[in-house]
Amino acid sequence: MKAKKVLSLLIAGMVTLSFVACGSSNKKENVTSSNGRSDKIVVWSLSDDLKTFADHYEELNEGKEVEVVVIAPEDYPTKVTTALRGKAATPDIIVGEPQMLPNFFEAGFFEDLTQAPYNVEEYKDEIVDYVYEAGKDADGKVRALSYQVTPGGVTYRRDIAQAVWGNDDPEFIAEKFKDVNTIIKTAEELKSAGYRIFSDTGSLRHFTYGNDPEPWVKDGKLMMTEGRLNYFDAAVQLYQEKLVAFAPEWSSAWYSSMANPIPLDAEWKEQEELDEEISSNAETTEVFAYALPTWGSLIVRDNAKDNIGNFGITTGPNSYFQGGTFIGISSFSKNKEAAWDFLKFCTLDEDVAQWWIEDSKGDVVALKSVLEANKELENEAFGGQKTYEFWLNQAQSIDYSLVTGYDTQIGDYFGQAIESVQRGEKTKDQALKDFYKNVKTIYPEIEVPSN
Repeated sequence: MKAKKVLSLLIAGMVTLSFVACGSSNKKENVTSSNGRSDKIVVWSLSDDLKTFADHYEELNEGKEVEVVVIAPEDYPTKVTTALRGKAATPDIIVGEPQMLPNFFEAGFFEDLTQAPYNVEEYKDEIVDYVYEAGKDADGKVRALSYQVTPGGVTYRRDIAQAVWGNDDPEFIAEKFKDVNTIIKTAEELKSAGYRIFSDTGSLRHFTYGNDPEPWVKDGKLMMTEGRLNYFDAAVQLYQEKLVAFAPEWSSAWYSSMANPIPLDAEWKEQEELDEEISSNAETTEVFAYALPTWGSLIVRDNAKDNIGNFGITTGPNSYFQGGTFIGISSFSKNKEAAWDFLKFCTLDEDVAQWWIEDSKGDVVALKSVLEANKELENEAFGGQKTYEFWLNQAQSIDYSLVTGYDTQIGDYFGQAIESVQRGEKTKDQALKDFYKNVKTIYPEIEVPSN
């Protein structure tokens, strides 16, 4: 596939895939080492993944014990901050999604992994570059690693592509998504044929940067590029011309659309209401594409039902990543040696990474060698496409230097400006003036456009 300029992007309000469960409790007796420290470590996590890693670790390391406590994402930052500001000895291992890490690093919660005995820089070339960069603090010291990569792409319906264009090849579809102006034309073609390009306008949010990306803030200036202005117009057009299905991500209709036609304007209706509308011959449509990262493809696979095998994955105007679990050692742990052993097991062991690909049935790992080893693997859920090869290329292309500490707040303000125009509350000029004003108010040091 033709190489493109790409970026990594932290999206405000982004919902990551977290499976909330109660913390596990282990009935084994603690094994105590000769220096008086327990071999048991405590992990605070955002998802069940690390429970599965812990079980595998205990199976392979007799006498070692890992207790994993899973905390709901909305509660996690507060619990970690409360515990570690009090210098609590547990948890030994803490995690964070990318948008959480800068605050945790600044607060001094994560151990410096570049120092002895960790010396993580020895492993730098083994890890996908953006993952290694995302785990660094403001001073360039690595404090967290991840077992997974989460680059994104466009997941699309091959059967719909064949019906509309007679071609479902990923390179052909990539041309249909090469920039936001082309996306609008593609959306119009699909609507004319009875389909909708996306479930909702929110799918476009991953492509704010466009083909020639710049960070939101560069040399003290707000970078209102042509790509961002084109994105603004495209988001408004998708909404006002009803080129999407209006089934928001995570809604019942969104999940259902992966397998079935859905009523137009389903919004947040429950499945029972959707079924009633369909049975009453309400107008329906089928969704062509989903802008999703690696873990989103697992959602599509698990909800596709009879459409399994009818999907493909390709690129959009720019690459992006979304979410990911980064693991580090608490600065206040009394058992850092055992914590490091578990951290290495999860993130730096090739055999474990291969096991995780198989056990998770499709997660995409962060070790380059293991991705390379699986790049010829054909994914039946995606028409036999070599999806690991695709994700490896996307992951290696991400430029983490485009991410700034301003992204979340500025992205929120930009989204609010677009929504105000979509709903007809403001003109584009009015919305942009208010956007610049909001940015200047909270970040007076940033130079914004004068008009």
